[in-house]
Amino acid sequence: MINKILLLILTISVISCQSQTDKNYANELKNCLPNEDVDLLNKATFHFEKLLSEHYENSDNSENFYNYLTEIGSIQTEMNFKADFYLNSSSVKILDEMEETGMFGKIWTKFIEDANEEEIPITAPPGYEEPEKKKIELYILNSNGLYLECINKKSNNEEVKEVLNSQSEYGDISPSIIAGAMKNAVKKTDFDNGLNKTIVAIGFYYNIVDLLNRNPR
Repeated sequence: MINKILLLILTISVISCQSQTDKNYANELKNCLPNEDVDLLNKATFHFEKLLSEHYENSDNSENFYNYLTEIGSIQTEMNFKADFYLNSSSVKILDEMEETGMFGKIWTKFIEDANEEEIPITAPPGYEEPEKKKIELYILNSNGLYLECINKKSNNEEVKEVLNSQSEYGDISPSIIAGAMKNAVKKTDFDNGLNKTIVAIGFYYNIVDLLNRNPR
């Protein structure tokens, strides 16, 4: 009886340790970002991974991440995500935590539209008044942020880093184009690496959550 109890305790301990290991997605950044920031990135990635598993009804997490990039990176395919896939209390709360701890500014910065860009004139009938456009509040990957700096230092995937640096330089590019470029830069097996999961979670999920949360319809 005692042996069975000991075996049960050992089994639970092993499962617990494996679970903890699985959640260490961004631990490669620990010597570059503060531990508290890395822990928050791990929390954010784990939550996103669970959402993907539920959405695709698939336990193969690497495949889920790859399928997600494929789906949002396809201009011709209509995405079939429910509204609460993005706007749910847990995802928004994680973004709030990032703001409170200062992590948000290490990842994103507010997009400032170029005031010198000329608008294309549109011919309109006499007396027509164009409705006032509501400005969208948009945050893009911070090219001078510590998060991107650490990714550039720690990631071994040069193509992924090239896509992220392009995203930070040209922040107003359509997310589907950037996601498509990222999808072409990775294979399914690349998501066996936890840091790649974090990169997709931050760059292609939480940025969308933030955009929708700041600009409700």
